This record gives sequence, structure tokens and C-alpha cells, in this order.
Amino acid sequence: MSSPSEPSSASEQEASSDDETQNAIRQDLKGMSFGEIMKLKEELGAKVYKEAVLGGKSSRPQKPKAKSDLKRLNKNRPREMSTRRQVPFLGAELRVERKKAVELRDPRFDEKSGTYNAETFKKNYQFVSQIRAKEVGQLKKQLDVVENDEEKHQIKDTMQRLINKNVEDKKWHTKQKQLRKERAGIQKKHNEGVQPHYLTKKERRAKELVAQFEKLKSTGKLNKHLEKRRKKNAAKDRKRIGIE
Repeated sequence: MSSPSEPSSASEQEASSDDETQNAIRQDLKGMSFGEIMKLKEELGAKVYKEAVLGGKSSRPQKPKAKSDLKRLNKNRPREMSTRRQVPFLGAELRVERKKAVELRDPRFDEKSGTYNAETFKKNYQFVSQIRAKEVGQLKKQLDVVENDEEKHQIKDTMQRLINKNVEDKKWHTKQKQLRKERAGIQKKHNEGVQPHYLTKKERRAKELVAQFEKLKSTGKLNKHLEKRRKKNAAKDRKRIGIE
């Protein structure tokens, strides 16, 4: 059975032999020129050169690091934390997760955005119609300057889209005004104790066409409108029977 002193003596012998080898290498390097030493360093590499000449690896035995075991006095007490690391605040991890998560919301289907009111929306953004009218005026001036046929066609298409959008908005506001008037009449009938007449979709559409007819007749655009409708219906008929 070997004694406990044998491993330590073996390690001491290895350390002394390494020191003798390094001393021998240093003695050989003393007789070499600086250029020869640099050439040797390039051939061996900087890491190997330092380990062979300067003793890069320490021969001193290192003590194993003691594992810190932070015990609790009893199972009902919290575990002691090291002062080298800051203790996180309560719920800090949850706050980081909530911050990293990107919340994507669609305002059309989100309750936080409130309910959509078309009348309020149209009223708040009624100034957009004025902006479109100004843009139409600017495009008309630009149309007089442009000579390229393709650019002229694009400008005309843009103007027509803006004009059509304003016409649609105007029709919508006119229709809402008529509906408010109709509701006020129904409420008046209720207050008088009379059974009101509720218009059907067909009756309301016929009433709108009559109002449109009267407006075109008063502005002198009735013939132009009828001619346009006639051409549109003729085109539909030709397409239906297969005539180009």
C-alpha cells in the first residue's frame, strides 16, 4: 500500500524536470541572434514559444474553489442570496416579458378602439373633401402644362377618382340628411298618437330617384344624364347578346 506522500513527490519531480528543460532552452536561446529567435517563434507559434521559454502554464497547484452553499435556517425561511448579484425586483421577469411581446391590434375588431360611428367619422373628416377639391384644381393647371399623352391620361384618371369620391361623400351626406328628416317625422307621428308609415327600401329608392331627377332637371343636366344612361344600357345589351 502506497503512502500519501508518494503523489506529492511525483508532482514535485515533474515540476523540477520542467524547470530544467526551460533552463536548458533559455541557455540555447542566449547563443542565438535576435533574427534567429524571431524565426524560431514564427515556426513554433507564439503560444508554444511562450509555454516552452517563459513557462506559460503555472506549476503551482491551484486550490479547488469552494462551492458556496447558501442554506436556509429552516424550510419556512427564504434562501439567502449573494450580495454580489443584485436581487431582482418583484415581478421584474414578468415586466420584461410583457415589454418584449409586441401587441398587434386591429382597430376594426378591437373593443379598446370603441364602436365605429359612420356619421361621426364622416363629420370629423369632412375637411378631406375640401382638400380633394384643391387637388383637382392643381391637377387641372398641371394638365394644361403637360404634353405627354400618357401623363395626361394618368392626371385625368386621378382627377376623376377624386371627383367621384367627393360626389359619393356628397350623396352620403344628402341621404343621411333625408333619413334624419324621416326619423323626425316618425317621432312626430308617435308624439301625436298617430301610427307612422315606415318606408320600405323600394319606396325609399324610388323617392331618391325622383329627387335626383328633379335636381338634374333644375340644373339643366337631365338630357346629358339620360344620354349617358342610354349608352350604358345599350353597351350592356350588346354584351349580353354577344355583339362587340
